Amino acid sequence: SPSMRAEDFRPRNRMYVAKETAREFIRQRPHDRIGLVAFAATAFTQCPLTLDHAVLDELLDGLDFGMAEDGTAIGMGLATCVARLKESRTPSKVVVLLTDGQNNRGAIDPLTGAELARVLGIRVYDPVLGRRMEMVRMDVDEGALREIAHRTGGRFYRALDTDALTGIYAAIDRLERAPIHAIEYKEFVDLGPLLLGCAAALMLLYGLCASTWAFRLP
Repeated sequence: SPSMRAEDFRPRNRMYVAKETAREFIRQRPHDRIGLVAFAATAFTQCPLTLDHAVLDELLDGLDFGMAEDGTAIGMGLATCVARLKESRTPSKVVVLLTDGQNNRGAIDPLTGAELARVLGIRVYDPVLGRRMEMVRMDVDEGALREIAHRTGGRFYRALDTDALTGIYAAIDRLERAPIHAIEYKEFVDLGPLLLGCAAALMLLYGLCASTWAFRLP
C-alpha cells in the first residue's frame, strides 16, 4: 500500500526496511523451505516454498510498489499463505504476516484466514509497522491482528522502528528453532570375494614355488 512508502524507518522507506530485515531472517534459516506472498488490493505468490534461497532473495529484491492495485487485503494474503503451506509435510508451519494497515480489500477477512491457519496448525506471527498514534490515525486494526496471533498460537508485535523490527525477527527465529535431524549413510563393502581371490592367488603361488623347489632338489 502507499503507506509503505513512509520514510519513518531508517535508512529508507518501510518497504526497503521490511525487505532487508526479511532477507536477514532468511539467512538465519538455511535449512527451511521459505516462500513469499505479497498483498495489496489482492494477494499473489511472489515465490513458492523453496530451499533455493538465492532465488528467493532475487524475488524478494524484485518486490516493489505498483505490482498490484493499492489496498490492504490482509485476509487474502493470509489465506494465500495457508494454501501454500497446506501441502507441506513439515511438522512446523509458520506465517510471518507483516503489515502497516487495516484490511480493506479482498473476499476473505483476516479472522477467516486465521481460522484456516488454526485448523491446519499454522502459527501466525504478525508484526505491525508504525507508531501507536500513527496506527490510530491510519485505522490499523490492532485487535484483529492480536486475535489472529492468539487463535493460531503465534504472537503479535508492534515494530516502532528498524531496530524493533530486527529484534522481532530475531525473537521469531528463537521461538521457531527446531533440531535438525541428519541422516548418516555408511557404505559397507563386502571384502569376501577379494579375500578369497587373494587366498587363491597365494595358494597358486605356493603351488608354483613348491613345484619349482621340488624340481630343483636332487
